[in-house]
Amino acid sequence: MGYPTIDKFDIKFIQRTQQNVEEFQGKNKFTHLLNSLVGLIFVPHEFNKKGNRTFKVNFLAKPVSAYPILAQIFTGDVTLTNEQGQNFQQRKFYYRNYAGQQQTIHTTSVEELLRLFRNSIAHQNITPVAEGEYWQGIIVKNYRNKTDTANGNFNFEAYLNQNEVRLFATLIADEYVKNVR
Repeated sequence: MGYPTIDKFDIKFIQRTQQNVEEFQGKNKFTHLLNSLVGLIFVPHEFNKKGNRTFKVNFLAKPVSAYPILAQIFTGDVTLTNEQGQNFQQRKFYYRNYAGQQQTIHTTSVEELLRLFRNSIAHQNITPVAEGEYWQGIIVKNYRNKTDTANGNFNFEAYLNQNEVRLFATLIADEYVKNVR
């Protein structure tokens, strides 16, 4: 029988999750990918917040735009179709800080992006974008407080398709494992 340990839990968890992201091809693979993304967002966010890890290069402090793949994922708009069959433009990235100032991928750190995703998911502000039964992507939103939630006044919104979720998850895992001490 094993013994309880948290030594390097974060690293082992991220490596195993990274393997799942790369290899899993079973039923409900997008749901599995989203579950993996949740772990890859929560673990680095919480370990960093608690000061449990230091990094060779603090990738979390870098702006989102420092990573070309993230810049590509979170730039521009995409045309989606609502349930009534009408097309609409969906922003890939929208964020207003607590002072109400609009932020960009150049002024938002990776750490802040992970925090916003964490809050969005933890508070169930995630909407699948479907074509029939096929989930092709997700929209996540963050609200500052209950009043903003009740009024639909979000301060963060992002859209990712399935491939972008995979690329986002992979980048988080790669950078964490590569830079953790």
